[in-house]
Amino acid sequence: MDQTDSQAPATILSPNKSRKLRAGFTLIEILLVLAIISMVTSIGIPAVARLTYQRVASTTRRFVGTLRSVRNDAILLNRIYRLAINFEDQTWWVEKQSQLELLGTESQGGKKIDPKKQPPPSNFTIADKYGRKPRELPGGVVFDGVLTEQEGLLKQGLVYVHFFPSGYAEQSIVYLNKAGVETGGYSLYVRPANGKIEVFNRRVMSFEDTVNQ
Repeated sequence: MDQTDSQAPATILSPNKSRKLRAGFTLIEILLVLAIISMVTSIGIPAVARLTYQRVASTTRRFVGTLRSVRNDAILLNRIYRLAINFEDQTWWVEKQSQLELLGTESQGGKKIDPKKQPPPSNFTIADKYGRKPRELPGGVVFDGVLTEQEGLLKQGLVYVHFFPSGYAEQSIVYLNKAGVETGGYSLYVRPANGKIEVFNRRVMSFEDTVNQ
């Protein structure tokens, strides 16, 4: 008998064909994978959101401590101090006067900063105690505006909040929030009479809104 005749013909039930048919995924397996992905996503996204809001809260607490320290330094060292916020790159720093002088009538926040132009001479220098260069906020946290008494709500350019040796401060509200969120967040109110910092766990829309709080 010929050797080829002794081999059984290949059928759809042969091992080779069976392995090829089982190489793909069944509908049940695909649905199971999709269910797992959905479950992980439903748990992971809210957890990340909570973590970011916790980061906003902790950043607010630290920032309040910084502002209180700036106010105290202005009184103790008999110098005008100011918080500087640059909305273009979301950085901040603290400056102090080299010598005590009256402030000029500089406008703030109206124009974007042009890095190609040399800034005018200033009697202010960066206060090394709070960092020798502009500092960024933690990831996911942004400055969402500064409400000033003179120029209203500012959300672009360079904005200053001044603290004076007498204990007086420039009335303002600094907003901190989660990036991409337009509501909620924290409002840091700088009281003018005594320079004290008060925190509201919401967006305070006006200075009048802080009177009876």
